[in-house]
Amino acid sequence: MGALIYYISGFIWALFTGFVFSTVGAAGGILASFGFITVLDIHAANSVKVMSQILIIVSPLIALPIYLRQDRVKQIKSILFYIGFIIAAGAILGALLGSWFSKSYLFELKSFKYLFGYLTFLVVALMVYNILKQRKKKPEQSKKEGGADAVPAGEGGKRGNPSIVKLSVKKIDFRCADRDYSVPPVVLFITGFAIATISSIFGVGGGFLIVPFLTDVVGLPVFLAAGISILVVLISSLTSVSNYIRMGVLVIVPILSATLAGVIAGSILGPKISRHLNEKMLKYVLMVLLVFVGVFYVFKP
Repeated sequence: MGALIYYISGFIWALFTGFVFSTVGAAGGILASFGFITVLDIHAANSVKVMSQILIIVSPLIALPIYLRQDRVKQIKSILFYIGFIIAAGAILGALLGSWFSKSYLFELKSFKYLFGYLTFLVVALMVYNILKQRKKKPEQSKKEGGADAVPAGEGGKRGNPSIVKLSVKKIDFRCADRDYSVPPVVLFITGFAIATISSIFGVGGGFLIVPFLTDVVGLPVFLAAGISILVVLISSLTSVSNYIRMGVLVIVPILSATLAGVIAGSILGPKISRHLNEKMLKYVLMVLLVFVGVFYVFKP
């Protein structure tokens, strides 16, 4: 009976994790890791990382085909895959390095929890920044969305369908949402490497860093940044999980099976239920929960 309650608890928490990740689009890896460590009382830090990332893979696998079928996305597929694969190339190397480093030097649960707590504070800070940015509506906002290297159509650019204009080692020129963009591939590669290294060290997805980089630094439209993030997180997480398993990290199959069932159910139910809920309130609740996780892991004796 005790074992049944244990697995049901794992299923319910994973259901909640899938629901939150599919509605808010953030903190799935953090909630998954918290569930494995605190709800399910797993003491092997490396196992927590790899199983959390396996759960993270589920959402992009479900979301990417749905995303690519959208009408407006069909026109930007070439841009999405060019930029996405360049970032993912760096992310593959970062995932390999991060998983190796974490498995070798961050295998003690106490140390992992302490640093993991600070990661949750970073996620909360980024969420607060995003909320404040959305509230701050300036007349220049539409201009800033083009980024520092974006050229508005009609001012050096031409209106037309989204497309790659020029692809070289030094820069990628492309047109999207009636704006022209120019991005150095090396910047995309290095960013993918850095984010994937951090993500694989902690067993999270990294979307909370990829999307702000693409929207605030590069200046991409949110709907394009979201698709690129899904693609990169999927590739990065698959690489990290494969490397953890190759290095002999234990995957607890019964627990993983119960939580996988929960996160799949939550990812399916999330979009259906979220339309009846207040999205802002969901974000606030998630932020409070993340602050609790951070305080619990950083300051608990």
